Amino acid sequence: MSPRAGAAPLALLESIQKRVLWLSAHLVHHANTRPNPDGTKVGGHQASSSSVVSLMTALYFHALRPGDIVATKAHASPVFYAIEYLRGRLTADQLRGLRTLGGLQAYPSRRKNPEIVDLSTGSMGLGAVSAAFGALAARYVSHHQGGGPMPRRFIAVMGDAELDEGNVWEALLEEAVRELDNLLWVVDFNRQSLDRIVPDARRGQLREWFRGAGWHVIELRWGSRLRALFGRPGGERLRARLEGMGNAEYQSLLRSAPAGARKAVITTAAGETDPAVDRLLADIPDTAVGSLVADVGGHDLASILEAYEEAGGKRSGPCVILADTIKGWGYPFGGDPMNHSALVTPGQLDEMRATLGLASGEEWAAFAPGSAEAELISRAPAPFAPPALRRDTALEVPDALDESYPPQSSTQEAFGRILGRLSRLPVGDRVVTLSADVSVTTHLVGWINRKGVYFPRAKPGFIAEGPQAVQWKESPAGQHIELGIAEHNLFLALGAFGLTHELSGTTLLPIGTLYDPFVTRGLDALYHALYAGGRFIVAATPSGVSLSPEGGAHQSVITPGIGIALPGIVFWDPTFARDVEWILLDALRDLAEGRGEAAYLRLSTRPIDQSQALAPSPAYQTGVLRGAYRLVDARSEPGWDPEVNAVSLFAAGVTVPEAITAQRALRERGVLASVFAVTSPDRLYRGLRDARPYLEDLVSADEEGVPVVSVLDGHSHALAFIGAALGVPQQALGVDDFGQSGARGDLYRHYGIDSAAIARAAQVLLGGV
Repeated sequence: MSPRAGAAPLALLESIQKRVLWLSAHLVHHANTRPNPDGTKVGGHQASSSSVVSLMTALYFHALRPGDIVATKAHASPVFYAIEYLRGRLTADQLRGLRTLGGLQAYPSRRKNPEIVDLSTGSMGLGAVSAAFGALAARYVSHHQGGGPMPRRFIAVMGDAELDEGNVWEALLEEAVRELDNLLWVVDFNRQSLDRIVPDARRGQLREWFRGAGWHVIELRWGSRLRALFGRPGGERLRARLEGMGNAEYQSLLRSAPAGARKAVITTAAGETDPAVDRLLADIPDTAVGSLVADVGGHDLASILEAYEEAGGKRSGPCVILADTIKGWGYPFGGDPMNHSALVTPGQLDEMRATLGLASGEEWAAFAPGSAEAELISRAPAPFAPPALRRDTALEVPDALDESYPPQSSTQEAFGRILGRLSRLPVGDRVVTLSADVSVTTHLVGWINRKGVYFPRAKPGFIAEGPQAVQWKESPAGQHIELGIAEHNLFLALGAFGLTHELSGTTLLPIGTLYDPFVTRGLDALYHALYAGGRFIVAATPSGVSLSPEGGAHQSVITPGIGIALPGIVFWDPTFARDVEWILLDALRDLAEGRGEAAYLRLSTRPIDQSQALAPSPAYQTGVLRGAYRLVDARSEPGWDPEVNAVSLFAAGVTVPEAITAQRALRERGVLASVFAVTSPDRLYRGLRDARPYLEDLVSADEEGVPVVSVLDGHSHALAFIGAALGVPQQALGVDDFGQSGARGDLYRHYGIDSAAIARAAQVLLGGV
């Protein structure tokens, strides 16, 4: 099977791609035929995978350069794993463990298989956009730390159906993306999605959309055999016939019987025979017509190599290769519109093995050492190895800041003041802020005025008479990245900047701001960024119905639940300015030291009386960072009786002042309440898994049986676990419906989170005392 040593590289690549096709088919077959006690379908996407065999074989064994990293489309994981096996980075046992617990993931995952995966993929389009922002992050690091971008080039292989996702085009609209000459996308244009054939207009739209976004476009439509025919008499008529077909007709042509294929090709759209095309194909047997019309550029290795060579040339912006392929290429169901979940049968697999010249028992064989293929593989660039992590004093985060806060201050305002202070410290040089067109309204003005706006090249700024509140200076030295109104872009960019310590050897401290109601807009991207291993800080503000005049569309009630449920990120809902300071510094320290998780701060514009906070102390700071602290202690008050008149009030964020007011009102009625300020429902909930939950330390033994009222400016279920955890009755108050416009006091009363509602709930729990 193997060509002789010294054969042309093209012949060797052909041999390698056959082995890649076989191994990818066989490992999926094995996954679906090994013992499966629960009977759940395993799957594996053989058809979607095979369409990129040629593209990825040429990429990994010829076109990759030192310093390149790749994000491959999720459904191509079998091909990716087969290639990594041939590269010596996986064993046959690991291939046999595809989709098992602890084994190779269904889709390439940096979090689960970091030894081989450069960038995680998964949900449609997200992996490609992550690569784009990864290229931007690498460029940012090179501008701020010196040297060329590292990794040197970000390559994303994606399916054409992924380009249906709006987040892809949101990314292409970002002006900075069109500056990135270290970015290459390879589009597997197989004309099929899961259910349907891609609309006919899509090809032309993609070409023009990419060009309009400033990308260099390379098209791989037809293979060398067809292109040679196009140059003969009648060839232009054949090209016109093939390119004039709709996608559905072309897919049908791929599945036609030999005689039917010839008839379809020589028959015009008007139903008449085209004599020029008929003469052109006269010396081609019926049995060869089908393979001829299937000669698309995405499976022509010579054409693919030329495209990669062109893509690697010098240019001023990103590049995309639009490569026509066949979904199910090399399999009996190639081109079948319903082949997405199809699997090669055992009989078909045996026939395929025999055709490829593999003997029984050699199903998992790689190439023998010393073979021409093995030599070619060994000469391919080594897998990407990130540079050594650079650590310096710029990453030293203080425990506290010498910052003062106004007597009436919101958590959003405190956030801005903290960033302003950080901008004057060495650690501020490693902070990069990102915002989805809301930097001014999320209190980033001071930071931007001091640090500037990042853009890959210097741009002239806006000049106006008189002073300006914001000095908008864009240059490679800036430390703020302004994105358009696209939360997907924000979260994917945060994820990319949060991976620079792993990919570029430089630790950045990314902080993103957006409106809390719009977290849900970018939730898929946020989830992907966390799953991909990115660590960053999200400051989402303003939140809840406390933004009272704005109405329900701009009020967030479900985000506490999102924050608690998201893995890989800690959710915070602080009350006082000092709380925000300690939380933000702790989160930055985790990022700087390469530990911990991402952080999500839900902030508010409601001014809070800072005199209600405790005096700064180590115990106070510890409580803030553990998720809650006792703000008002009723246990020492005369007459306190845990069996008669005691209640615990747990309040988060801006509802803490309401709980304090309720505590005072209850005292007048003979009910003695302790107030606990919850800074992180997430930390409290996770702590329940500890050998000794923090709640057991927070609530003393002599408070056993004391009922709980919880309240927050968000859905009540975010704190509803506290009573069960303590084994006591609980009334969980919150906003469980859509918000609406109104005065803050009116809304608090309407939704039952004001001080009167808190007091009523406490009295109900105490039997009407």
